[in-house]
Amino acid sequence: MKEDFLHHVWRHKLFDQSDLKTTGGRDISIVKEGYHNHDAGPDFSQAKIIIDEIEWNGNVEIHINASDWYNHQHQSNPAYENVILHVVWKNDKEVTFTSDEAIPCLELQERVSPELVHNYKSLILNQSWVACENNLESINHDKIKLWLNSIAIERLNIKSNEIIQDLDESTNHWEMVFCKSLFRAFGLKVNQDAFTYLFESIPFEKMIQLASDVIKLEALLFGQAGFLSGKYQDQYPQILRKEYLFLKHKYSLEAIAINYWKFARMRPANFPTVRIAQLCQLLSKHPSLFQKILEYDTKGIKSLFEGIMTSSYWESHYRFDESSKEIKKKLGKSRVDLILINAVAPAIFTYGKIKNDDLLINKALELLESIPAENNSILTKWSNLGIESKSALESQSLIHLKKHYCDHYKCIQCQIGVTIISQI
Repeated sequence: MKEDFLHHVWRHKLFDQSDLKTTGGRDISIVKEGYHNHDAGPDFSQAKIIIDEIEWNGNVEIHINASDWYNHQHQSNPAYENVILHVVWKNDKEVTFTSDEAIPCLELQERVSPELVHNYKSLILNQSWVACENNLESINHDKIKLWLNSIAIERLNIKSNEIIQDLDESTNHWEMVFCKSLFRAFGLKVNQDAFTYLFESIPFEKMIQLASDVIKLEALLFGQAGFLSGKYQDQYPQILRKEYLFLKHKYSLEAIAINYWKFARMRPANFPTVRIAQLCQLLSKHPSLFQKILEYDTKGIKSLFEGIMTSSYWESHYRFDESSKEIKKKLGKSRVDLILINAVAPAIFTYGKIKNDDLLINKALELLESIPAENNSILTKWSNLGIESKSALESQSLIHLKKHYCDHYKCIQCQIGVTIISQI
């Protein structure tokens, strides 16, 4: 038994409400169950309860055992002084206010359907890949799709909160904040932190000022990344190093540690050196990238990233001074899609959210719907269970669902789980 199940039972009144009485024998009538509080303080606020014909307005606190009131130290917390009803699964101890007056208590264990409890326990005790996998066939797929759309908004809101925090720290400099997201997206999981440190080590305005000159921009980024600390035989890194030493002195720069960068077990095309070179070309071509993203439609946004190459030196190198077979290192479609998913769509969504612009919010969702679904082990397993994803909007939702709900057995917070639990 978990409290989130009892929250669900109380919120939806999934218990026998006939002849309701407190554990002390007083009559109860629930006029309004209150608003679910997800922050600190009592579980439900602004409830309206009639006890022995007297109407009470205040908070409701919910526990598995009544004694949890003391285990959680509520007796010494002023936030709980306005609790008008203590709802518990088992009343194992009388709970009183500081005045020694008993807090009205409602016990639920004999009022909740055994089938409802069984369905709930069957889910949270299931050790399958996802707890509901044996029940998914019984769920209407349209309902699943609606839930995935809600999950997509939830994921974008989480990303949005991160962007808003960066905006607060940058005095609402949208181009700067988007550029930071762009750097992180170029690093993905393996080198995400290193790209973030790289961005934070460079004054943004200086970087944009140098964007029109690719050699200076590469000197700045590769130098700050720590890749120009040694001496090289090739002429190109020598040129970059000379330019970087000048920039370093001029702007009082300090490079990040080179050991932040990871190359192991990585395809050469994904080496951070190649990604930095591609990033330099993108910034050089579109120094005011976010403004264009806001103005362009979905097709136009994609065109900003398509065809981005590297400077000629990197066509025959993956690292400085280490020549390789000559090949044009174009920013691949799969990498572009990941950048659109992790940086572009969240930025558009956040801008629309702040500006209260539904057109931009919808554009972010349409962008995700226009991107093919990813292909990974999580999505393969969902597919084996009969849930296919046709777009990045759905595939990202399924990944989020697995990591943030299924892995933590938050079945009672999931519409799929709630539907299964309610099948009596």
